[in-house]
Amino acid sequence: MIGVTLSAGITVIATANQSPVAHETVEVGSSTPLDSAAREDVRLTPGEASTRGREEADLGKTVDALRRKVGSAYAGAWYDSAKRKLMVGIIDRLYIGDVRAAGAEPRMMKNNLAGLYGQKTRLDRLAASAPPTVSAWYVDPATNSVVIEARKEPAAEAFVDKAKGSGELVRIEWTDRGPRVLADVVGGRGYTIGDSRCSIGFAATGPAGTKHFVTAGHCTAAGGLVLSDGLELGRVNAGTFDTDGDFGLVDVTDPAAQATPSVDTRDGGPITVTGTEPAPIGASVCRSGVASGFRCGEITGIDETVNYGDGKIVRGLTRTSVCAEPGDSGGPFVSGTQAQGVTSGGIGDCASNGSTFFQPIVEAATKLGVSVVTG
Repeated sequence: MIGVTLSAGITVIATANQSPVAHETVEVGSSTPLDSAAREDVRLTPGEASTRGREEADLGKTVDALRRKVGSAYAGAWYDSAKRKLMVGIIDRLYIGDVRAAGAEPRMMKNNLAGLYGQKTRLDRLAASAPPTVSAWYVDPATNSVVIEARKEPAAEAFVDKAKGSGELVRIEWTDRGPRVLADVVGGRGYTIGDSRCSIGFAATGPAGTKHFVTAGHCTAAGGLVLSDGLELGRVNAGTFDTDGDFGLVDVTDPAAQATPSVDTRDGGPITVTGTEPAPIGASVCRSGVASGFRCGEITGIDETVNYGDGKIVRGLTRTSVCAEPGDSGGPFVSGTQAQGVTSGGIGDCASNGSTFFQPIVEAATKLGVSVVTG
């Protein structure tokens, strides 16, 4: 089981502004596409991810502090794993010293993050007219642009033309693959609801100490009885699979079940979740799921809008270079010991070095009114 342990059920920074000096230089960012090698998805072994997780433990706090310090001059942040350096985009040289004082490397950009997200919001308003061949759109801080991913065909080209007309910040990446949710229609380990199989995400508790687990909303949307190995594990409390996100909640009904902070790594011993600090783009991340086990890679995008087809468009997802298989939906993503989110869907599979999206756990837990169990 993922995020719980089976017993008789689940034993489920910132300094004052420093004026830039005349000789100070900083690399200027670009809104042109990165070359293909720079965009190549990174896969990591669990050992590599564990090492990086320790090195990257404070990245989220640094990003948050710099975002508040820089204010409207902030243009986003990402972790450069080759340099082992946090990169921070800014549009005002006044803040170069602040970024460096925080241990990060500044990049001068043309557009601030608020402007980029304004463009993305305009695209979100066009979501209802997006054909299934338009896979996703998202803010890419490293290229200071809003990226649309789509398969090249007439309907997608028409949507792209409309999107480009809404602003100059849009960049297109043509692809031959699209996203899908990762529930399965076979029985087996994990948990099942009807004929669908998914993976447990994180154990959680309610305000009164009630026991639950958070998983993917597309897994729980139909409601009903939740089984583990054929026995009752719980019942669906909530399920959201729309523009608000992809998250669900199961009430644990097995009286012998104990909610734990564990994530199963299959053969490396469990990871104990100690918090829910979001990691930045470029940080290492690992995923556990009943179908494909424990897999690791990097965070490659945040706050993506993903088009799963059939009118199912989900906002606010995080993209990773970790692969997944049907049945892995709902399983946990961690960066070091910090819970990140639950698996939503993916593009491709593990045989084709696919990528996945997850629903950020902070948003999910807040909207569901529960707290992730930590140790």
